[in-house]
Amino acid sequence: MDPLGGISPISPIHGGTTTYETAREKARAARFDELLNQLKEKAAAAGSAGPATDSKEAQAMDKKLRDACEGFEAMLLNMMYKEMRNTVPKDSLFGEDNGMKIWQSMLDTELMQAAAKSGGIGLADMLYQQLAPQVLAQSQSAATPATQQQPPTP
Repeated sequence: MDPLGGISPISPIHGGTTTYETAREKARAARFDELLNQLKEKAAAAGSAGPATDSKEAQAMDKKLRDACEGFEAMLLNMMYKEMRNTVPKDSLFGEDNGMKIWQSMLDTELMQAAAKSGGIGLADMLYQQLAPQVLAQSQSAATPATQQQPPTP
């Protein structure tokens, strides 16, 4: 007597697919759905993690913070790029003059600022996420009128 009822685990069933292939496809679909749900949860959490900017002052502070984070990332990338450029052998055929060095430095600075604004290595985003709650709390406490703050009692 056949324990599988005449069905071989590697024989085609209904439309030419094997039970192994069907099980594998179901497992892939389940893993994909699980990964998709995890990514949706992370995206929702990241979207709600940003500071709630209600006032114009808070929005201005938020923009200043984002610009500062991007500026820091650009500065770091520029320093790394300069050090990497120092490892490249110098042009011995034509030599290098001071004007060429200045032009190359300005080009590197602009390239790294553009890279930081377009996402860079993600350092600006991480800094912003880390610092935004602290800066927003400071800006809200600074926006509180002095009349509401009670003077310390002696």
